[in-house]
Amino acid sequence: MEEFKLSDDVIEQIKDFKYYGLTKEQSLLIDKLILNEELKKCYKVNGLCKKCNQPRIRHDWCQSCNAKYCQQNFKNWTSGNNEVDKFIQKSQLNAKCNYEILECIEYDRFENVKYLAKGEFGTIYKAIWKDGFIDSLDFELNQWKRSKYWCGSHKNFPVILKCLHNSQDITAEFLREIELYTVCSGPIILCHGITKDPKSNNFMMVIPYAKNGSLRQHLNKSFNSIDWDENNANEYIFITDLGLCQPANEKPSQDEYKKIYGVLPYVAPEVLRGKEYTQESEFYGFGIIAYEVCTGLPPYHNIAHNKLLTISICQGLRPKSDYKVPQLILDISKRCWDAGPLKRPKANELCDMLVILRDELKNISCEISKQIKEADKINEKLTSSSLIYTGTTLSYTTNPQAVYTSRFLDFKNLPEPKNAIDNGIGHNSFGEYSESIEAMDFTKLNLGTPFIKQLNKGKERKLTKYSEYKCPTLLNYYKQSDWIDSIKHIAPFHQGYGTTIDYYEKLKKCACRLNLGYEEIRIDGLHEEWQDEVMRIREDFPLDEIAKKLEKVEL
Repeated sequence: MEEFKLSDDVIEQIKDFKYYGLTKEQSLLIDKLILNEELKKCYKVNGLCKKCNQPRIRHDWCQSCNAKYCQQNFKNWTSGNNEVDKFIQKSQLNAKCNYEILECIEYDRFENVKYLAKGEFGTIYKAIWKDGFIDSLDFELNQWKRSKYWCGSHKNFPVILKCLHNSQDITAEFLREIELYTVCSGPIILCHGITKDPKSNNFMMVIPYAKNGSLRQHLNKSFNSIDWDENNANEYIFITDLGLCQPANEKPSQDEYKKIYGVLPYVAPEVLRGKEYTQESEFYGFGIIAYEVCTGLPPYHNIAHNKLLTISICQGLRPKSDYKVPQLILDISKRCWDAGPLKRPKANELCDMLVILRDELKNISCEISKQIKEADKINEKLTSSSLIYTGTTLSYTTNPQAVYTSRFLDFKNLPEPKNAIDNGIGHNSFGEYSESIEAMDFTKLNLGTPFIKQLNKGKERKLTKYSEYKCPTLLNYYKQSDWIDSIKHIAPFHQGYGTTIDYYEKLKKCACRLNLGYEEIRIDGLHEEWQDEVMRIREDFPLDEIAKKLEKVEL
């Protein structure tokens, strides 16, 4: 944004436009005047900053103006630690929205500080933040607008203060971990800023307070009575133990051996063997957490968390439960906890899969709804006969050597990670594969050869696997677009993947439930850039006899 700015001439021509309701002529003029795509997108979505007349990067957030305001204010505060000051200043200069900005907060801005819990690397307190978090910049008053909104009230804003033990000499490496979370996790895992305990001089992280406590506390208390309505999801819990996963004063190891910290059941096997944490490692943990949420039980709660368990995890062991989990959800968890990091889903792919399941829940006849209904029936019988699931609270015994707080994982000479032998994705540990067509595992089908057919030419073409980013919305987008015109293409597909499976006759009877079948698409008349995109993802392919046998199915 700093490198590209609108000229005064361009600003003069568009300053009176209503960016949220551009006419066709205005939109064409914008396309002509603003050549930089990033600037153009920012303008069309967020409009111009009221102060500098440059496109805002977010609604009510001008990165340039806000960064200048922060920089002018650097002289008015200090944490007392040069590394911490630089860390906070960097976040303020680079913040692209209010949940990426950190601030140095005086301890006296908190009241009603109460002790909650203590771990190996930190102590947790609850407090009321008098000021509330940064919302946007008030140009007239030249100060931050703040919000204290929490659970329907603007009166008090509760926060968690995580006191980091031995953090007087906090390391740059530890601060980089906080930076990673604040930038990558967005509004999911927030850190409002840093304060300092006046008694110990330890630094304290300021993060939102979750009224239902930790994930574990919430599941123990309310698993059998949870309303999974998505509108209530944000009120529940925070999962990540941000800031307490390792000592704040831990310095990089000078030898080849890398110290590993974490909660053993959620740590990916490659990390246990000394590899760096990656996004793929985080998705492994997501798969384990998904198991925990679906079954209510902490992973490996009945066995010791020792080297034997660590070896078993590397050899393919995954959590087990008699609790029935819908197969489509189970498949996602399995992909996430695959022993091979590169076989785990990418962020956008995982998001697509979850969005599809969420959207399909609106249709009671769809596959995921049927699987949930089937699982509920099985689990009702289980809850009536199992002491674990009696009542609203869970009742189970945890092995005294099962540890669910972050610690130093000193396990050496671990075997190469691999999946269990019983299936190709990972250990089938908390659900049984169903042989019925309704619960078919599509990851095992031949879904790699989609076809498209130009009806006016009768020529078959192969459509290569859709790009990770487009899948699975590419076909639907083309179909719904106003740009679409004349020539129809047909592509058998399932969640963004085409299929040439020879038992199509068996499948087509339930194609609506499986979202499987032919989809009509018209390609000619697409906007030029989308035509180019279509050409990039397809190539000539010889006529396939199977494709000729497939019949069109209305979805």
